[in-house]
Amino acid sequence: MPEPMNAQLDTGLPGGAEAGAAEYSLGLMPKAEIAAFEAQLAVDTDLQQDVAAWTEYFASFTDIIPAETPPPQVLRRIEGQVFGAEDRRPVWRQVLPYLVGAVAGAAIAWVVLTSGLLETQAPTLGADLAGAEGLALDARFAPATGVLTVTLRQGDAGEGHVLELWLLPEDGAPVSLALLRGAETLVAVPPALAERMDGARLVVSEEQPGGAPDGRPSGDPRAEGVLVEE
Repeated sequence: MPEPMNAQLDTGLPGGAEAGAAEYSLGLMPKAEIAAFEAQLAVDTDLQQDVAAWTEYFASFTDIIPAETPPPQVLRRIEGQVFGAEDRRPVWRQVLPYLVGAVAGAAIAWVVLTSGLLETQAPTLGADLAGAEGLALDARFAPATGVLTVTLRQGDAGEGHVLELWLLPEDGAPVSLALLRGAETLVAVPPALAERMDGARLVVSEEQPGGAPDGRPSGDPRAEGVLVEE
């Protein structure tokens, strides 16, 4: 695994040095490489952090784009300037503005679909993870970006241990999402799992520094909660 980006550059950009993480976040990764990348993403927590950081970074670019709604009289003014006050116009002149509008609309739609700037934002999902031993965390999942943000509000792992976050599906084996090593952790959730996050049960366990050795939570959960629409 290459060194994290902030170990090589002083630009302050988020994510890791792997170009694949940035390409995947932008949707520019070649189709032939996506399956292998997502397979690695599902098990590599460092790569998940890279993708999450790049996704947040690129999404911030849209914050400066103001919303604009053209006034309804624009088309009438354009028709008046182009055709003047003629009472009768050839059919092609009547149709031309609509053809121009259709072409322009198709071009704008292509830009929107390929860039994702104006995608409808799905509601954020949230969960308060708590346990009997005083451990408390907040989990917020943004379906639009596929990023799960976990914030530690109270408590911590015991000495020599680390907290690990799990997704417990109703059927199937537990899925490790990330090791929670700091106050806030960003997790890039693979698309296959992102579709199952609404109503998903999240569990936090206490594990050895490298994570659960057998691929499932060790002992009783330290905290748990269910993601619901906020």
